[in-house]
Amino acid sequence: MRINSLQFWLMVFYVMIIFGLTSIPGSSFSRLTFLALHDKIVHFSEYLILGFLFYNALKPEYQNTKGLFITFVFLIIIPVIDENIQRLIPGRFPDYMDGVADICGGICGAFIRSRK
Repeated sequence: MRINSLQFWLMVFYVMIIFGLTSIPGSSFSRLTFLALHDKIVHFSEYLILGFLFYNALKPEYQNTKGLFITFVFLIIIPVIDENIQRLIPGRFPDYMDGVADICGGICGAFIRSRK
């Protein structure tokens, strides 16, 4: 990671947005029927962006097979944390299928970025 790079801080900011959205109580989502109807698409898209941003933040010498492996590990850990945070939020609950959609989206985003 290039900690002093714009790409790194953009990725960190995006992770903070994801965790911020995770912290919103479930009752606030009742008005957002799009999210309820297209939940897995939203999760996939959210993490597609994260996968792209994470791989983009890697140093150029890690933008290879090793970098993809590091990215995949990250993209498994963050959704697990994200889904478990929901245990603490009123009206929210972890959903393993959301986690699968997160991981699949993240891997697709990293793969897309790796094929520049």
